[in-house]
Amino acid sequence: MDITRKTEKKAPWKRYWPVLPAAVALLVALYALQSFGSASYVASRDSLIFGDVKRGDFLVQIRGVGVLVPKNIQWQAANVDGRVDSIAVEAGTSVKQGDVIASLSNPKLKLQLEESTWELEAQKKENRAAEMELRSELAEVRAEATNAELDFRSSKLKLDAEEVLVAKGIVSRITVEQSKLAVEQFKEKNKSQLERVSKMEANLEALIEAHVARMNKLQNTHNQIQQQIDDLTVKARIDGVVQEMVLKLGQQVLQGAEVARIAPHDNLVALLDIQDFQVRDVVLGQVVNVDTRSSKIVGKVVRIDPAVINGVVKVEVLLEGKMPPEARPDLSVEGVIDVERKPDALFVERPSFAQSFRTTAMYRLNGSGNAATRVEVQLGRASTRHIEVVNGLKEGDRIIVSDPSSWESHNDILIR
Repeated sequence: MDITRKTEKKAPWKRYWPVLPAAVALLVALYALQSFGSASYVASRDSLIFGDVKRGDFLVQIRGVGVLVPKNIQWQAANVDGRVDSIAVEAGTSVKQGDVIASLSNPKLKLQLEESTWELEAQKKENRAAEMELRSELAEVRAEATNAELDFRSSKLKLDAEEVLVAKGIVSRITVEQSKLAVEQFKEKNKSQLERVSKMEANLEALIEAHVARMNKLQNTHNQIQQQIDDLTVKARIDGVVQEMVLKLGQQVLQGAEVARIAPHDNLVALLDIQDFQVRDVVLGQVVNVDTRSSKIVGKVVRIDPAVINGVVKVEVLLEGKMPPEARPDLSVEGVIDVERKPDALFVERPSFAQSFRTTAMYRLNGSGNAATRVEVQLGRASTRHIEVVNGLKEGDRIIVSDPSSWESHNDILIR
C-alpha cells in the first residue's frame, strides 16, 4: 500500500534567506563605490577646518609677540659714600620725582658739617673785627684830612687879608710871603691827607672783597657737605616704575655706585620678535597695531635690529597717543605690522603648512562638499591670517586648511 507524503511549502523569504547577506553586502559595496569614487581615505568633517577663496583688498600683515620696554631707563646712583639704613621701595613700585628710595648714613659727614659750621662762624667774626679796625683807622685819617683842609682855608683867608693890608702899608711884604708859604704847605698837606683817605678806602674795599671771597669759599665747602648729607636720603629724580633695586640693608655703598633703575611711565616702546624670514618685508615707518590684551595702541616701526638671535629679529615700535592704564614695562603684547595692501587680490585663510611664494599641495572640496581632491596651488604674499593665491584656485573654491599630514599620500579623500 502506497503512503502519500504531504510536502510542506516554504515561504518565499525563507527560500532566499541563504543569499540575503551576500545581496546586502553587494548593495553596500555598490553604495560605497558610488559614494567614494576614487577616494582611498575617509576624513571626519568635525576634525577638519575649511577656508574659502575670496577676492578683494588683501592686507599683508606680519604678526609678532614681545613686551613693552622703557626707551630710556634712569640709572640712579649714590652721590656719597654711606651705609644703607632703610629701603623705601622695591622693584615694581611706582614713584614720583622726589620720593624717597633709600636712606644712608655717614657719621663722618656730620662731624665735617659741624667743623665747617664752626669755621664759618669764626671767619665771620674775624672778618668783622678786621673790618672794624680798618674802618676806625679810616675815620681817623678822614679827620686828619678834614683838619688839613680847614688849616688850608684858614691860611688862605689870612693871606687874602694880608695882601689887602700890605697895599696900605699896615703889613710888611715879608709877612705876606710867609703867609703864602704857609698856604702852600697846608695845601700840600690837605692833598696828601685826601690821597691817604682814598688809599685807605681802597684798602677797606679790597679787605671786604677778600673777606667775601674767603667766606664764599667756606660757605661753598659748608654747602657741599650739607648737600652730601642731604644726598644720604636717595630720592627719585623722575616719575616712573622701579625696575631694579640694587641695595640691601647694611650694605656699604660707595659714591657713584648703582642704587636703582627707574623707567618713566610715558616713555615705553614695544619690542617685537619677528621671524627672520618675515623681517625682510618690514621697513621703517610701517604702521603697527599693538594689542595689550586690554587695549590697542597704534605705533610705527622706528628700529630694526641688525642681528638675528634664535631665529627672530627685534623690531622696535614707537607707540603713539595716550598710554592705556595697564601699560607698564615688561607687559606682554602682540603686534601686527601692516606691510602692504593689494587691491583685487585672490586670497584664502592661511593653512598652517603654507609658506609665501611657494607651490603647495592643497585639497579642494567638490561641489557637494563630501570629497576633496589634491591640487597644486601657487601662493604669493603671506599675511597673519590669509595668504595670496596666484594660481591653482579660483574665487569661491573651498579648501581644507587643516594639517594634511594624515592623508597627504592620497589624491582624493572622502569627507563624512
